[in-house]
Amino acid sequence: MVVWLPLQCLPELCKNLYINLLKRLRPSHSRYVQQGQIFIALTSYSQPEKTTQFAQIGLDKGALGIISETDLGFESALICPDVRQLMGQWQKQYLQATSPVKAARILAVTGTNGKTTISRLVAELLALQNKKCAVMGTTGNGILPNLEASSHTTLDALHLQNLLHDFAMQGAEFASIEASSHGLEQGRLNGCDIEIAAYSNLSRDHLDYHGTLEAYAEAKALLFKFAALKVAVINIDDAHADLMMNAASSNLSHPKVLTYSTSKAADYQVFGIKYSLDGATFHLKTAKAEFTVNSPLLGHFNIENLVASLIVAEQAGFDLKQLIATVPDLKGAPGRMQVIRDQDRLFVVDYAHTPDALTQVLKTLKRHVENQLWAVFGCGGDRDRGKRPLMTKAALEQANPVMITSDNPRTENPEQIFADMKHEIDFSQHEVHEIRDRREAIKYAVKHAQSGDIVVIAGKGHENYQEIDGVRHWFDDVVEVQSAIDAQHHKPNSAYPAH
Repeated sequence: MVVWLPLQCLPELCKNLYINLLKRLRPSHSRYVQQGQIFIALTSYSQPEKTTQFAQIGLDKGALGIISETDLGFESALICPDVRQLMGQWQKQYLQATSPVKAARILAVTGTNGKTTISRLVAELLALQNKKCAVMGTTGNGILPNLEASSHTTLDALHLQNLLHDFAMQGAEFASIEASSHGLEQGRLNGCDIEIAAYSNLSRDHLDYHGTLEAYAEAKALLFKFAALKVAVINIDDAHADLMMNAASSNLSHPKVLTYSTSKAADYQVFGIKYSLDGATFHLKTAKAEFTVNSPLLGHFNIENLVASLIVAEQAGFDLKQLIATVPDLKGAPGRMQVIRDQDRLFVVDYAHTPDALTQVLKTLKRHVENQLWAVFGCGGDRDRGKRPLMTKAALEQANPVMITSDNPRTENPEQIFADMKHEIDFSQHEVHEIRDRREAIKYAVKHAQSGDIVVIAGKGHENYQEIDGVRHWFDDVVEVQSAIDAQHHKPNSAYPAH
C-alpha cells in the first residue's frame, strides 16, 4: 500500500517507533542499502528517470520500504514531498536520542568565491585559540589538522549530521561549514542550528542548476533564514549584499547584522593596504578600536576573506586583538592562492573556475608582478557552457601570456569545450598558447617563465584528480608545478607521491 504521509507528524508517534524508523533510514544512494533498512529515494537532478531504478535496487537489497518525494509506483511506500527538507532534522534527533552529546556551535559561510578560505581560516583562528574546530567543505571534512576528502562542498543531510555528531563526540566545540547554493536549496543543512553566518560575494556560477543569477542568489540568501541565527556577517561591497541583509533582517530570530568593506559605511572597515610578495599589511577599524593586521595571504580578496573570518571568530566569543595576533600563523586552504616559489619566479595554484574568480586572482596579482603575469586555465565539461568564453576574456584582459588547456572534461567532448572557450574571441593582440594536455601546459609555463614572472594555474586548486570520460585520473597542479621546476633544475621528481 502506498501511503501519503506528512512525516512532520512522526515525532508525535511513539518515541521508540520513531527512533526505530530513523535508525533504519539511509540516504539516497542505493549501493549503501542493507537488509531491513528504509531507503530514501530522492529524485535525481541529473538522472530523474533513474530514480525508480535506484529505488528498485534498494528493495532488491532488502529494504523494508521506500520513502520518496513522488509516487514511484511501489507497494509499501511512504510518499513525502518534503522528505529532502526534513531528513537532516530526523537524523539529528535520532543521533541525540541514541547518543546524546553537546553539539558543536555551527558557523557557516556562503558565496561564490571565498567559502573554502573563510571556513578554513575560521577553523585555524579558533584552533590557534586552543579550541577544537571541525571544518567541512570542498577541501575536506574533519577536525584540524586531520581532514578527509569530501564528496561535495555540502554533504547530503544524513551524512552531514552523522559527521557533525561524530566531531562533537571527539570534542569539537565548533564546526566551520561551507554552505553551497545546492546544499541550501536542497535542505542539506536543515537540522543545523547555525549560529553565525557569513556572506562573501556572488558571481556567475552553477547556472546549469539554478537557471538564473537571481535564483542562484536567492539560494544563497537561505543561509540567513535559519531560525537559530544570532549573527550575520556580510560583505557590503558585493552587488547582492542587500538581498542577504534583507534575508537576515526578516529572520524572526533578529540576528545582529555586521558588515565589512573598504567603505567607511561598514562596521569593519579596511584601509591602508600595502601588498608584497609575502602577503599584505592593512588597518582594520571597528566601532571600538583600530588594528594593524599582518597577513601572509596574497590578494585583495584574501584580505576580505580574512576580515570575514576575524569577525566570525570574534562573534563566536573571542578577543579581536588576540585573534589578530595569530594571523601571521595562518596557512589558508590548500589550492587557494597556494604559492610555489622558484628563486625569483612565483607560481600560484588557485581554484578559480568562474570568470569573476579568475579576474580577481589575476587582477590582485598584478599588484605584485615585476615582469609578466601568466594565466594557465581550462573549463570543466558537463557544466555551464556560457561562462567558457567569459573565462577566456577574463584571462586575456588581465594576463599575458595566456595558456588554454584542459580542466575536467568529464564526459563532454573536449573539442566542444575548446570551441566554446574560443567562441567569438579575438586573439590577435595577445600571446596565446593552446596546449590541451594540462601536464604539458604546466611544463611549458615553467620552462618559459622568466625572472619576475608570476604564473597562475587556475581551475583545479586542491583537486588531486582530472576527470576524463567519467574516470578520475590522479593529477595535482601543485605536484605538477613542483615536478616541472625540479626537472628544470635537474632534480629528482620528489614531488610525486608514492602510489
